[in-house]
Amino acid sequence: MIPDHRKNSLNKLATFVGNGFSENHVIQLGKIAKSERIFFHNDHYENYFDGMLVCDNDDDFHIHLNLDRGNTEQSRRGRFSFAHELAHYFIDEHRIPLLSGQAAPHGSLHDFAHRDEVEEEADYFAGCLLMPDAALRKVPVPRRFSVDTIIKLSDAFNTSVLSTVLRFAESGTHEICAVISENNVTKWYTRSKDFPDWPIRFKVGHTLPPSTVAGEFYTKRDAKYKTVEDVDPGDWFFPRWTPTAQMHEQCYYSDSYGYVISLLWFD
Repeated sequence: MIPDHRKNSLNKLATFVGNGFSENHVIQLGKIAKSERIFFHNDHYENYFDGMLVCDNDDDFHIHLNLDRGNTEQSRRGRFSFAHELAHYFIDEHRIPLLSGQAAPHGSLHDFAHRDEVEEEADYFAGCLLMPDAALRKVPVPRRFSVDTIIKLSDAFNTSVLSTVLRFAESGTHEICAVISENNVTKWYTRSKDFPDWPIRFKVGHTLPPSTVAGEFYTKRDAKYKTVEDVDPGDWFFPRWTPTAQMHEQCYYSDSYGYVISLLWFD
């Protein structure tokens, strides 16, 4: 967990780095790299990493994107990998050990449930760089929150739905909780600061509560519900009080990567 003061510093740094490099809300990562004389390469590295930042013997920096895992300069997955590696360059505590040889280059893999502090900081910086706070609030979205809100933002910033959900939970205009699962196993979750801080009924690494919309998708036939569903907060949480607003759940299904995002929110 990144402390709030550190998040503020990383957010300010990312905003500074991206200033002047936005075209219709889309941050031009290649131009940022060129402005810093960072070389970038697209090549095949099998399944070893998504991106990697390397400092060579001439103290030049190189970003490598792995085509074998769907990372290109323009793909949404690749843009996050690119931004993540730029984070390792712009964050002093990450770049200086590479430059001095105190740290060896290591490949980064997409995993928002990082337990490694350095990787977690790079993910956070990447989200802030690709989706700045001010721009996040300027993109026209539907008045009522739903998965469509996330998709509109994802399209506007040319970012993945998953990274957009994480960023929206941090700085969006509506409080949400998002639970990411795969094969009926909870991978990780996040919630906005203003979302009720209730104890949860699920555990990371364990099966989802069966009565949830996502849980039914995994356990029942023909239960792939994409619409907004009214749900009982007790399906997901141990509520400490009775909410005055209706809680909703809507799922986003990623057929290409095999995960499900359960979005939870109140009116």
